[in-house]
Amino acid sequence: MEKILSTSEGNVNTNLIGSINNEKIIVLVPGINGSIEYFNEMIPYLKDKYTVVALDPMGQGKSSKSKNDQYTIDSEAWNLLEAIARLKITNQLIIFGAGVGGLIAVNMAELRGFTISKMILLNTPATDKYADMDASSSVASIPLFGKLAKSPVKAGMYFDKKFDRSKLANPKVVDEAANAVDHKIAKKLQKMSTDYLGEKFLNKRLRAVKIPTLALYSDGDQILGEAGIKDAKATIGRVPDLTVEDIKGAGHLAMMEEPKEVAEMVIKFDEATTKDEEDNKD
Repeated sequence: MEKILSTSEGNVNTNLIGSINNEKIIVLVPGINGSIEYFNEMIPYLKDKYTVVALDPMGQGKSSKSKNDQYTIDSEAWNLLEAIARLKITNQLIIFGAGVGGLIAVNMAELRGFTISKMILLNTPATDKYADMDASSSVASIPLFGKLAKSPVKAGMYFDKKFDRSKLANPKVVDEAANAVDHKIAKKLQKMSTDYLGEKFLNKRLRAVKIPTLALYSDGDQILGEAGIKDAKATIGRVPDLTVEDIKGAGHLAMMEEPKEVAEMVIKFDEATTKDEEDNKD
């Protein structure tokens, strides 16, 4: 059920599926210029095992603009944590972040790590060199990234080259999400990931939070690109409690292209790390 929740900086759009008392709760965070509709294809494969909470960051989807007009990874993370608190969820969370949403997930762990048990990062950059998420693609030189998806050709950059978007329940989901973002806000959203990773690379942040993490990378990602994926894997590859997995034949929004496979990878990782934790207690 979708619901708008008030936070100190505005209103956050949420979609809660299941009971807040469920032992297993997964929070879904889209990347910049995205929306919670990005997860509609994957949610059916998660909802029988988890309570699902999808959240629109400030300035995106159906969430409001930030009251102070500030958009940083830190402010986005804090507002989502506030929204979760409004839902009165007390159990630990699994946070799934797609693209820059993965950086928001990591910052949520930096701010309130004790509330988070695991993280899943999908096609998330690891250094500021690729943090703008289009540095290695043909869209890098085009301004006003928030409006790129108005063109079907540009929206196609978010998927594997061979993917048929007509298979989606809403083939225009990327276009609609990007067009809902004010172009001035889009420029600020684009900058926040570069600033965040410019301060500290992802490997150092993950080492500090010490939370079991699954990093997924798609071989057909045209946004992060082959060079960005290689850079990310090299940067975070030796982080303890980190698992890196590849998704074949999918692009930047793999949870739309291969929703069942991505959900199964999440469940497998969750079950494996839970078993390890139980074994260590014995």
